[in-house]
Amino acid sequence: MDKESVPTEGKEKPYPEPEETVLKVEEPPQKSEIKKEESASKENITRGVSGFSLSSIALKKAAKKINRPEVKEENLPEDAFDIENLTKLWNEYAEQIKTEGKQNIASIMRMHQPDLTNQSTISFFVANDMNKVEMTREMELLMPFLRAKLNHYGIKIEIEIKETIREDSVYSPKEKYQHLIKINPALETLRENFDLDF
Repeated sequence: MDKESVPTEGKEKPYPEPEETVLKVEEPPQKSEIKKEESASKENITRGVSGFSLSSIALKKAAKKINRPEVKEENLPEDAFDIENLTKLWNEYAEQIKTEGKQNIASIMRMHQPDLTNQSTISFFVANDMNKVEMTREMELLMPFLRAKLNHYGIKIEIEIKETIREDSVYSPKEKYQHLIKINPALETLRENFDLDF
């Protein structure tokens, strides 16, 4: 048997000496290191990621930002356009984003048609605050589309909330009949000719 494994009385057991632990403190990244990280994120966009993962959403957004061309806003054309051309392009964009899977934005865009306040200002009415928020987010992609297609780089879109007044719901048969008479008064003469009740 080993001497170490045999218990000895009065002597201390030999224990291994404690090791020194060293903590490394990293300094904040310098500017050159930040640029390296940005280029690394560009490289990450090109590698394959599952389309069903959450990271793929972030990668798609990053790819759109990188691929978006930067336009210098000096001496850009401001060609004249009419409401018919604007409406055609508005509906074209709504159809395009619908095929991309943005059905909610497409339906908001089709609820109302845009109006021309002046040659450089387009006003668009939405039903509520949530629609306004969603349309404001979509402006990042809609504005470059319209500016390029209309060849008018000075346009802006004002989004306003238009609260519609809704009539009270019609519940009873008598209320339904009165509502239909408001729409088509000929129903009353039809009721009288056939001697119907109401």
